[in-house]
Order: sequence, then structure tokens, then C-alpha cells
Amino acid sequence: MSRGFGLRLVVFSFLVLTAILPVAADEDSPLRQAERYGETIRARWPKEQVIDETLLRNRGVRRLEGRHLTLYTDLATSESVDELPKVFDLMFPQLCEFFGLDPQNYESWKVEGFLIGDAKKFEGSGALDQVSKLRNGYALRNRIWLREQPSEYYRRHLLLHEGVHAFMGYVFGNWGPPWYREGTAELLGTHVWKDGRLTLGYLPRNAEEVPNWRRIFIVRDDFAKKMGKRTEAVFRLQPEDYDENEAYAWSWAFATFCEHHPRYRDAFRQTAWFLSRRENELSLVFEGLLDPAVRARLDDDWTDFVANIDFGYDFERTLIDDFSTGKALPEHGAAVSVRADRGWQNSQIRLEKGQTYELTATGRFQLGQTPKIWWSEPNGVTVRYHRGAPLGILVATLLPDIEGKEEKEEKAENVVGVGFATPKIIGTGETWTAECSGTLFFRINDFPSELSDNTGTATVRIP
Repeated sequence: MSRGFGLRLVVFSFLVLTAILPVAADEDSPLRQAERYGETIRARWPKEQVIDETLLRNRGVRRLEGRHLTLYTDLATSESVDELPKVFDLMFPQLCEFFGLDPQNYESWKVEGFLIGDAKKFEGSGALDQVSKLRNGYALRNRIWLREQPSEYYRRHLLLHEGVHAFMGYVFGNWGPPWYREGTAELLGTHVWKDGRLTLGYLPRNAEEVPNWRRIFIVRDDFAKKMGKRTEAVFRLQPEDYDENEAYAWSWAFATFCEHHPRYRDAFRQTAWFLSRRENELSLVFEGLLDPAVRARLDDDWTDFVANIDFGYDFERTLIDDFSTGKALPEHGAAVSVRADRGWQNSQIRLEKGQTYELTATGRFQLGQTPKIWWSEPNGVTVRYHRGAPLGILVATLLPDIEGKEEKEEKAENVVGVGFATPKIIGTGETWTAECSGTLFFRINDFPSELSDNTGTATVRIP
């Protein structure tokens, strides 16, 4: 972090923290200020062009009515199409809860939507006059436009995504910079719809639940190609970047990380209360809402997430709950217990740059229960792999000290054994010369979605 950036962040932290001191119901709270700003912007909206409904009806365009959505579509009658207004209505209370709003204040919010199979049927009706080029979806004030999509799931996803944009614009008068507006829309657009119940912000358990949705695959592939994005790179995404799905995938990943991680959830949601600020300031607002100790480890938490991102990612078990700086290795050595059912675990030991250490590991632990119990020792089992290493193998990494951390990361980027992106394989034993000074972390190599049925520990000894 540059000194100038750090100073600006300190100033923003002070401004943001002093702003959030009032209770949310207070008239001077950031939320109420944001709502009043939204009211001011809405009052300036031009009157929408009248749609020629008779022309649309004569061309076979149907009108589907809901409480918060009037949807015009030329798609044939089907359950998955005709239920879309209901889906949209069920989104509304969840959006209010997400942004901390009183639903009664926004009951009158309503959107006109156009779900388009054949654009020619909408031409000349006024329905397309506001969108010169419609690639997939678009939102403007209280109208949204959607192209037909290749799956029922992705059609709903796009409807919800554009609905989030419309709602944010209506309430806050602004969507914010691309990383926040697209990340929030992608997060809340990713859903599960089953038995008439809608859940937003859903983390899919497998690819079959979300046909044509490739966000996890994109992030995973980019990371494997060493094209992963740090938080700063996500914050710098520009509107033109969203001509490709990679930008949507990374924005979704960051928003999902924040929403499901208890250290970042509140700050991410409350960032919407400051959307009236200049776009290049919003990342500083988000970071200013974080506790300084949490902010200092944001990139470490984020790196761990994207390095292991997977369907069904278990945030609870992968949570790194201890970032404290380790102590020097005692003269008599140390023994560290590593649980098989957790992600990275702090050893409480600090290694010194250039020093050589002998690590040995023993133990027997369970990696799964189906079709039978999978037993493993610290060398792992070679019948299955995660991140190119045997399942169950013991891995370790050094987390550089906070002071001078960024400079150390730049010098040691992609060096095995430094940071969560590049763990070092230990197995049953390894001689390790530390590339930098830092705290030693261990984990058992396993998929982050499959930790819940693991039991047992490995013991690492450092003489």
C-alpha cells in the first residue's frame, strides 16, 4: 500500500466511522441520507415514453402482471416464463433486508420489463427506443430489458440481476462503480428457485444447479493461469471490461466473498449507503467501514478464497480465525496439531527469512465417508487430487508480517511457500528454507466443499 493511498484510507475511515455512529433510524444516518439523495434523483427522472400496447398485443406480445413487475414478452406461455413476476416480487423483501431498508417505504416500487425473443415484434412500439444495442440485459430507471437466454435458470438470473440494478437506482439514485454495482447484481442474481421459494445470494452446490452460469469456472481458470485478481484489480474494473464474462465472474466472486464472510458482510452491504460519492472513492469507503485489523488481512482472506473457490464452498470451515503474528521457534522445538476439517490454521510459530527448518508430520485422519471411509496420513491419497496435489497431503505457507507486507509480496509473488496462493507441500516431512519472515500456517489439502465429513488431526513437529 502506498503512503498516499494509506493516508487517504485513514481519512476515509474517520469520515465513514463518524458517519455511521447514529442509529440507522436517525434522520442524519448514512442510510437516511442515501435515501434522501435517491428521492432527489427520482424527482428529476423524465417521464417514460408511453408503450404502444395495442401494437405489441397484435404482434403476440403478452403482458404479465405482478406487484413489482409488469413484464412484456413474446415468449410462448410456459410455467417458467409466466411465473417470472412472482419471482420478481419475492426478490423485493430480500433486497430491502440486504440494504437495511424498511419495505413499507418502497411498496410502490414497480418496474416495466421486456423479455425479448424476437426483437422485431417490439420495434415501433416505443419499447426499444431507450436501448440502441441490447446484448443480454439492460436497466434504466424503472425499466429493464432482457434477451431470451439458453436456460430457464439463466433467464431468471438475468431478470434478477437487472432488477437489482433498477432497485438500487430507484432507492439510492446511483449504482456505484462497476465492481460494486455488477458484483451486487451478480451476487443477488445468483439464486435458487424451488417449490415456490426464492433464495438470493445463493452459492451453488454444483454446476447442474446453475446451467449456463460459469462464474466459478472462470475465476478458477484465471487463477490457474496466474491471471487472478487482487482486490485492487477488482476495484479498478472499468465498464468496457464487462463486454466479457470474466469481469462479471470476478465481481461476483468478490461480492460473494464479502457476503458470506462474517468479517466483511456488514461493510459490503453498508457500502450502498455511500453510493452518492464519486465512483473512485467507494472502494475506500468499503475499506474504511472495516476494522483496521480486518482491513489489513483483506487480501489474505480474499486470496485464500479465490485459490480454493469451488461449488459449495464452506465459508464456516475455511474461515481463518487467527491472523496473529507467531512467536520465534522455541529452542526445544514445537509440535503443532492440524485439523483435517478446517482450512488454514495458524501454528503460532514465526519463521525467519533464510533459516532452514526440518518439519516432520504424523497422524491418521478421515477425509470422507462415502462410499466408505477415506483414511489418509500426511502424504495424502493419490486416488484424487485438489489443486494438483494429492487429497489429504499436508501443506504449509508463510504469511508475511503486516509491516512491509506489500513489498514482500511483490518480491516473493508466486514463490512457493509464501502466501495462500502458493502453498508448499510438506507431506510426512520436508526441509524448508524460509523465503521470508512470517507466521507459519498449515492445512490438510482438501476441497473446501468437502471438509464437513473430515475428522482427525495431523501432528507437525519442528525440532
